[in-house]
Amino acid sequence: MARRKNPIEKARLTGALQKHPERYKDVFTPKGLDKVGDPPEWLTEAQKESWAIFVDELPWLVASDRALLESACILRSGVLSGADLTAAHIRELRMHLTAMGATPTSRHGVHHTEEGDDSDPFAKFARAH
Repeated sequence: MARRKNPIEKARLTGALQKHPERYKDVFTPKGLDKVGDPPEWLTEAQKESWAIFVDELPWLVASDRALLESACILRSGVLSGADLTAAHIRELRMHLTAMGATPTSRHGVHHTEEGDDSDPFAKFARAH
């Protein structure tokens, strides 16, 4: 079985993208995606609190993640309220967290860059402290 390709951001940082651009020609990295925005009105206050927590914890979420985020907020608010949840609810929340890149093992697939840092990936290391 072939090895998995390095994520495009890692390839850019290590020089692999410049050395073997043909390996990454089919990699699609969307740009200009809208922010996730405010929670929908129909969420309860507890679910809206969960929304704010997720947006703070997972800054890479964008508008196209809203449906998944809404569902995750419903599940997380149940946990935060101390409701009597089944193992299925906890398992479903874990699956949502994994899909959003919120677990240690799923975070490696997240390609998040800071706003305005498109040109030089080493710029953040060169800043004066």
